[in-house]
Amino acid sequence: MKNEQQRIVLETIETMLELQLRSVRTMLNKEEVTAEVVPRRGRKRKSLVALSVELLTDEQHPVHVDELVELLMERYGRVTDRDSLSSALAKKAKQGLLIRRVSPATFELLK
Repeated sequence: MKNEQQRIVLETIETMLELQLRSVRTMLNKEEVTAEVVPRRGRKRKSLVALSVELLTDEQHPVHVDELVELLMERYGRVTDRDSLSSALAKKAKQGLLIRRVSPATFELLK
């Protein structure tokens, strides 16, 4: 998993550098290099709520948001703010969809 995370980070840095170089060359009115950044289509990322639901399914017990943030980083390489994740999960719980709040900042799957 660590190699996969490292590959994703390095590919992201590579893409950013290619875009920056293209911008500089455009500003200097230089010819475009043939190597272009190829947009990746068809591969959508899952939402943090969807990934959290998967984690709650795997855990099979109530999980605190702090632990969910750590699990999201470990298993999926997704970095998120604790408060925004807690807010998103609280909204789903309030709607009665997928999860419920069992105590402050602690959620479990609906049974």
